[in-house]
Amino acid sequence: MVRGFLASESRALPMAVRARRRRVYIVGSICALSVACAPVAWIHANQGKAWRPTLWDGLKATGDERVRPGSSAEPESRFSSALVSQTCLFGLAAAGFLVRRFAQTRSACACQVLPVQQTEARTELEPSRGELVRVSGLAAAASLVPAPARAEQVPDGEAWVQYDLNTGEVLYDIDFDPLDKNHGFVVGARGLFYETKDGGKRWVSRSFANLGKSEDVTYRFQNVAVLGDDVWILGKPPLLLHSKDAGKSWKKVPLSKKLPGEPKVVTALGKGKAEMATSSGAVYVTENDGKNWKSLVQETVDATLNRVSSSGTSGASYFTGSVKSIKRAADGRYLAVAQRGNFYLSFSPGEPRWLPHSRISARRIQAMGFRQPADGTKEPGAWMSLNGGYLTQSDKEGYDELSADSKEFFKYAEIRSGGIGIIDIAYRTPLEAWAAGGSGVIYQTKDGGKTWQFDPSGTDLPCNLYNVKFFEGGKVGYMIGSAGVLLRRSFDNADAGAAAGASAAADPSAGTSASTKSA
Repeated sequence: MVRGFLASESRALPMAVRARRRRVYIVGSICALSVACAPVAWIHANQGKAWRPTLWDGLKATGDERVRPGSSAEPESRFSSALVSQTCLFGLAAAGFLVRRFAQTRSACACQVLPVQQTEARTELEPSRGELVRVSGLAAAASLVPAPARAEQVPDGEAWVQYDLNTGEVLYDIDFDPLDKNHGFVVGARGLFYETKDGGKRWVSRSFANLGKSEDVTYRFQNVAVLGDDVWILGKPPLLLHSKDAGKSWKKVPLSKKLPGEPKVVTALGKGKAEMATSSGAVYVTENDGKNWKSLVQETVDATLNRVSSSGTSGASYFTGSVKSIKRAADGRYLAVAQRGNFYLSFSPGEPRWLPHSRISARRIQAMGFRQPADGTKEPGAWMSLNGGYLTQSDKEGYDELSADSKEFFKYAEIRSGGIGIIDIAYRTPLEAWAAGGSGVIYQTKDGGKTWQFDPSGTDLPCNLYNVKFFEGGKVGYMIGSAGVLLRRSFDNADAGAAAGASAAADPSAGTSASTKSA
């Protein structure tokens, strides 16, 4: 009966599944026969032998006390009946195990033969999970692994797509070459280092030949910058790596033990030229591949605060000697947040030192950055997130001047964060920006940051999102964070916006009105 049932089901199952089912059936049958035959063989092998006290105790446990040692009765038959009962129980247990394994195999087979059309329909009917499509791509060290076709089911511009890098480590930074939009890098904790050469659709795990395996794992790569053939990577404990051939070979750049603070941010500025800022506010620039560095500030943040602590900057006297985050604008300006979040600092090229600024409320500053659209539009101002999920922004310049009152520049934005902190924000256009934070929350604004709407793409992500960046003039965006999460999204309307900007530039009247509005 079982064979007939198996034959009727075998036509609808793949060959590999049928083979596995046969193996389960054969192994279960062998186990059942072995359990049933072993006691009978033992009985035949021990016929006529005297009873042992331990054997008599076992018979008493079964309740069969009619046979006594030394009696003329045939104990073999009594003992055989007891073992036959136990054999039946073992046989039933083996049969139950066989049926259970067969049921599990059949259930797994039913899941595997689900038609592709049904899977696609289910993705369309469940927008809460369909907004975030997983792309299973194993990061190999020698070859690129193609992304599954399921990622192509979501048209570009409709959702953030998650790419599985086959790691659970934290991702800290991502950068693409402005001269080659297909070439980029991702860095993270425990020496994590990935490279792409097809615009971020496939990622390959890389390692450094001059770093041993144990040494590679101990470093946390927290910043990467690429421009042409020059690639720079910052790590912690203090480490600076440089490549002059687009990442094919690397060398360590020696860092002085007297360096104030730890390297925090590095920016590639050209062939052999880079700029580096430390956690103590020191800013250096090199033009010979890191052999020599020139300081752009006259004193560190500690020295500045020791002189201006009496100027009325709230929280300056509680400075711990380092900053927790630093952002650099394309024109060389810097914004930094104190380690405790009790004030922020600004630095502009040509200035001798950093300028401290008071926060706008009793809430600590969590993060801060420039309102710098990726489409190349020049927009004034900055954004500032506070503890408790609050978000503020300044849409005009002057917030970084020494005599500026932060309360007059930064205004609260409308956002329902539920108390979850906003960690990073990036502007794609002057009106459109994206924010990310703890628990995978994602928000979007279309009015320049005044109001923010929740985006469900990261609802099911068990991670924190730390970094948001846009490339190719705002056509492609990335979000990275903990648990190896990398989100990517293409924006179709970027081409339309660029075309509109080009037509406005070609029309003299349109160009005049645009300039007036920008001013």
